[in-house]
Order: sequence, then C-alpha cells, then structure tokens
Amino acid sequence: MKQTEVVIIGAGPAGITAALYLKRANVPFLWLEKGAPGGKLLNIAEVGNYPGLPSRSGFELALELLKSTEGLGVKPQRGDVKSVEKGEAGFLVKTDQETIESKTVVVATGLSNVPTIKGEKEFFGKGVSYCATCDGPLYRNKTAIIYGTGDRALEEALYLANLVGKLYLLSPDKEYQGSAHLLENLSEKSNVELFLNATIKEIKGDMRVSEIVFEDLEGTHSLETNILFPLYGEKSASGFLSSLNVEMDRGFLVVDDSLMSNVPGLFGAGDIVKKKLRQVATAVGDGATVSSGVIAYLNALKKTKK
Repeated sequence: MKQTEVVIIGAGPAGITAALYLKRANVPFLWLEKGAPGGKLLNIAEVGNYPGLPSRSGFELALELLKSTEGLGVKPQRGDVKSVEKGEAGFLVKTDQETIESKTVVVATGLSNVPTIKGEKEFFGKGVSYCATCDGPLYRNKTAIIYGTGDRALEEALYLANLVGKLYLLSPDKEYQGSAHLLENLSEKSNVELFLNATIKEIKGDMRVSEIVFEDLEGTHSLETNILFPLYGEKSASGFLSSLNVEMDRGFLVVDDSLMSNVPGLFGAGDIVKKKLRQVATAVGDGATVSSGVIAYLNALKKTKK
C-alpha cells in the first residue's frame, strides 16, 4: 500500500494550483484525476476574465495551467476515487486500482454537470453552457435562459440581466428556493421573466440552440433563445466521502479559513467548497490557500509526535 503526506483528488484549477504549491514546498503528495486534467475548464467555450491572459478557450487555459506543474515534473495520475475512509495514519483513499494511506486529503473534484434534457449533450458549446459569468458577455443584448434553483441560479441570473436583452429564469420549484434579497433584486430587472413549475423537456436548434420546449401547469410551451444555462443537473462530486461525517451545505463542503472541513486533515478547494463565487480565479486562489492549510496541519502533527 502506498503511503504519502497528501492526496489531491481532482486536476482542475484548484487541484493544479495545490499541486504546484505543495511541490514547491517539497511536500510529498499523490495527485489523482479520474478523467482528463483541466476540470470545468474543459466545459467552458471561452474564458475572458482570467487576469493577465487574453481571452481563450477553457481547454487552452487548462493546458497553460498544467504547464506550471509539468515544468516541475509533476503530472496527475489516473485514479477514480471510490471512497475516503479514516485510517490509522489519517485516511485510506481507495481508488479503482489501489488503496493509498495519507495523512491529509485535498478534495478538489468540483461540480459535475449531469445532462438531463434532450439535446443538452448534443448542443454543449453550441448554445448550451454551464457558466453564465464565463460565457454571458458573448451574448450581450441577446436572449438567454437559466434553468435552475437556489442562490447559484439567482446570482448567475442577476449577472446576466445586466448583459442580455431578455432573460428567462425557469425553475421546477412551486416556490423559488433562494435568498429573499436576491429574488427581490432580480424582480426589479425589467428584462427578466420567471417561470415556476417549469420543466425543460427538449433543446432545439440547427447548428446552434434556437429554442427550448418546457412544460408547466398550463401545458407545453416553447421559448426562443440564443443561449441556455442548464444548472439544475449540477451536483457536487463528493459521493466518495459518504463514510465520513463531513459537514455539507446543499452538497457543498463546509470549510474554515484554511479550507479544512470539520474532519481534521480533510480539506476542500475549488467549486466543491461552500462559497459565493465559483470562477477559475477563485479556484486558483483556493489551491494556494489549501496548500498553506495542509502544510500548517502537517507541521502541527509533527509537533504533537515529538
């Protein structure tokens, strides 16, 4: 069984930055990723708000970030984590290939978008996007639809309302589940229309999205649109933590200032963490912060053993 100081789970912006900082600090770690490195960047058509870099595709930015660790001789290894359990030395990280014993674990698995609508997968990148703050500026004065519930959808809607000509917010809820002040702010936007009890059934178009079909209590309807943000199928990738008594808030990992959870030695970084803004820049910041927290925790462990 392999042993290490840290296991990083996920190779998105947060995981990449954590690996970079830990390597530069000479902290032994193993870095696991079950798919292609890059995380949510691989699902973003264009990133135009990353400081210091011109607008580029998410894939291109992912390659640039990965170069920083590759230059130090570090690459993520393939590993699909099935569970993280408590062990004698800290944690047992069980993958589809092996079991790793580690003193600490950094969960940087982000969010997974599970396609639930007919046409969603086919139109991804062709009028279907999962990041309004990333792709919204590309649709100024056009028509957009957000499909979701809760504060995440409201925050994205408030951002979009200042850019697009018309915004429809569709939710399957009978009463919208979100913060009252966000709902009030959104209701003041003259270009926003809210549909409740609404379930999107199909996304239509030729080469790009042109309309959606949805059902509500009054029947079946269609709406023309240039872009759809289907956020309702978004889930945190944290099922492998089920054996631990980890504090979660609506699927997001609750952490302290060092990004450590209520389980000592278990850290989170990036979109999986409960926070207000989920952007590439904030994920990178989390990667730097969590590395500092991990190092401090490991140093404290060494002192207690003396």
